[in-house]
Amino acid sequence: MTEPAATADKATILIVDDTPENLGVLSELLQPYYAVRAANCGERALQVAAGAPQPDLILLDIMMPDLDGYAVLERLRADPATRDIPVIFVTALSASEDEQRGLDLGAVDYITKPIRPAIVLARVRAQLELKRARDRLRDENAWLEAEVARRNHQRELILMSAGEGIYGIDTRGEITFINPAAAAMLGHAREDLLGRNAHECFHRRRPDGSHYPMADCPLLNCLNGNFVARDREEVFWRKDGTPLEVEFTCQPMAEAGSVVGAVITFRDIGERKRYLAEIERKSNFDDLTGLPNRNLLTDRLAQGIARSRESGDTLAVLLLNLDRFKSINDSLGHAAGDAVLREAAQRLFAHTPAGVTLARGEGDEFVLIAEVDNPDTVARLTQPLLGALAVPYRIDAREFFLTASIGVALHPRDGENGEILLQNAAAAMARVKIAGGNAYGFYAAEMNARALERLDLENGLRRAIDNGELVLHYQPQLNLKNGAIIGAEALVRWRHPERGLVPPGEFIPLAEESGLIVPLGEWVLRTACMQNRAWQLAGLPPISMAVNLSARQIAAQDLVQLAGTVLQESGLEARYLELELTESMVMADADAFIHATEKLKGLSITLSIDDFGTGFSSLSYLKRFSLDRLKIDQSFIHDITQDPNSASIALAIISLAHNLGLSVIAEGVETEAQLRYLYARGCDEMQGYFFSRPVPAADFEALLRDGRKLALPAEPDAPGRSILLVDDEPSILASLRRLLRREGYTLYTAGGGAQGLELLAAHEVGVVISDARMPEMSGAEFLGRVREMYPDTMRIMLSGYTDLEAVTLAVNRGELFRFISKPWDDDELLGIVRDAFRRYEARRAPRIG
Repeated sequence: MTEPAATADKATILIVDDTPENLGVLSELLQPYYAVRAANCGERALQVAAGAPQPDLILLDIMMPDLDGYAVLERLRADPATRDIPVIFVTALSASEDEQRGLDLGAVDYITKPIRPAIVLARVRAQLELKRARDRLRDENAWLEAEVARRNHQRELILMSAGEGIYGIDTRGEITFINPAAAAMLGHAREDLLGRNAHECFHRRRPDGSHYPMADCPLLNCLNGNFVARDREEVFWRKDGTPLEVEFTCQPMAEAGSVVGAVITFRDIGERKRYLAEIERKSNFDDLTGLPNRNLLTDRLAQGIARSRESGDTLAVLLLNLDRFKSINDSLGHAAGDAVLREAAQRLFAHTPAGVTLARGEGDEFVLIAEVDNPDTVARLTQPLLGALAVPYRIDAREFFLTASIGVALHPRDGENGEILLQNAAAAMARVKIAGGNAYGFYAAEMNARALERLDLENGLRRAIDNGELVLHYQPQLNLKNGAIIGAEALVRWRHPERGLVPPGEFIPLAEESGLIVPLGEWVLRTACMQNRAWQLAGLPPISMAVNLSARQIAAQDLVQLAGTVLQESGLEARYLELELTESMVMADADAFIHATEKLKGLSITLSIDDFGTGFSSLSYLKRFSLDRLKIDQSFIHDITQDPNSASIALAIISLAHNLGLSVIAEGVETEAQLRYLYARGCDEMQGYFFSRPVPAADFEALLRDGRKLALPAEPDAPGRSILLVDDEPSILASLRRLLRREGYTLYTAGGGAQGLELLAAHEVGVVISDARMPEMSGAEFLGRVREMYPDTMRIMLSGYTDLEAVTLAVNRGELFRFISKPWDDDELLGIVRDAFRRYEARRAPRIG
């Protein structure tokens, strides 16, 4: 099949069909070669056909409601403005009498469905070629008539009185005459232009401002090729350098069979284009956010589905809805709500990849359309969006936080058309919102089965509270000054009669979503308080009982009244109860939380922020909260001896808490190195598997009764005489030990960077000597982490390879005190170590003194 060439001067084809899928298929087939317009009913088709630009060919469906294809054709033929437009019927009707009827009415051809691309392209091309031939003949006749009329009038009178710009050029392109309108539009005096080359004078640059070679000038090409260029759009340039958008016609002039020049007429179309652009913008873009609106979204979605069908790729439709946006409108007014929507749109746009459509839906909804390789790609798309929206918003003097819920539907799995995909994405979004928001979720047909399973689990959880299937485990909290158990965190467990122990990560979110977290949380609070009081009555040392609260509990009940009632019922003094609240829950409505904490402190209840550092705290609010301590999240503790960033965050939280007069507890402490690091840096308390996992009440009681304590780290070694040696070759470590031991140094050895960092966390070291090339972590990376975490420690690199680039980088970054090549000179190495200790002692002297 020979496909039509795609040219800049495309013919316009109007496709008329009431079925969006048919419109999409035909549009996708023809758009590479022609300018395509579409109408989904007969009345709309008549409007488009009569408007400008007028279509060169119409593909018309017969079976349409209200006004069928036959009626549309009859009205086209009855209108002088549209009677000459060729029409091809495209229909599923295949009877010969139907075809005959269409041809009798004036159709030029008849194409039956289903669509066969080769047939459609061939017949469209044939009819367009016939139309061009007719138009050429008509234009030539019209030109001859106009030429005769023009010769019958005074040329100068026409030129001087015309409102359009008119000028003439000779075969060299030099201006031979120009009327006042043309000179005025170009900003020149007429006499300044006569005799000058038109191209060099006002047509030497392209619309983008780049140089326009004379050989590419369409006006001169028209002259040299002896053809008429009619109603072309171009940019001329005024004398002051500003662009002038014009529509021009270039008509070659001949005498005695030879071209002697050309007449160019043009008019300013800048205002018209700006007006049309504004109409286009208003019909396709949202006024408030500037994003594509529902109309353009529908078109983009139809195009995406068509591409997905052709390529077989997956199309993802993401519907994003802002969480708690209604409260902003209700409390701050619609002007504030509009400001938030504008900022949210800007944030989303900044994090939307190229090639992905972002549109505004209704209200506080946004829609994204993206072609994805697989569902996992959606995570990489959604996480930056959620992160961007979670940054605090500020309206006037108020700061608040918003999150979003995102539902995802995939084509073709979740729907064959745009309407169904949007409905299913909305359903998925609603489920995410019920679960607490600030996340994304997929729609899938199998969710019905999962919904039944979750329903069974939810019903089981309802019964579990009444049937005694819930049990509390307690994890000890320890004082890092004396190692004593000072508290416990109550953690709920569910012993399902059939499934056994159900993980908290499975039933706690279900409880949040279903609202069962309210009675469940009340049960935990009451049971924990009663257990703590029972231990006290048994003569055990009094401790604090920490209980986690959820946002749903705070929103659904009077927390102050509940806590007071439980304390009264259990007989537990308020000072032995601690309520833990998550950082994100606190910041969701900071002002309301401030009032709540003041009332709780009035009862003498201890308050803490759980998982501190993982949310979006505002320090300006934090100092106003009536808090007692901060809990460092275990994600920072896990890497505290290996990752400088985690270490810096943990140390910052310790410093912040102490400066605010709060105590600080680290959760998730699992190794001795982590304990030593926190102990040496003033952390007040800890909990974690290093001492004990969460245990049943009887086991925790035994810990209290036995007086079990945490063995605290011994006082650190004197750093002025301690050296850490790091090398993956045992023979090198042995040689260094023999040499340095004679000098009386305390030596620690490690076979790699990770082990070295563990030792540094457990011991104070004055000098580190590290090999440059080690597996898993290079010497440069290891010493770089040492520099960030232990800046006073002197760092020496030892290597048998003279890697100049690595050494230079390490020295420039301040990671090295010295570089020593293997094999080393013993005296030289000992001298460098002594210098290093002198430098180390000089650094520490001001702080020690």
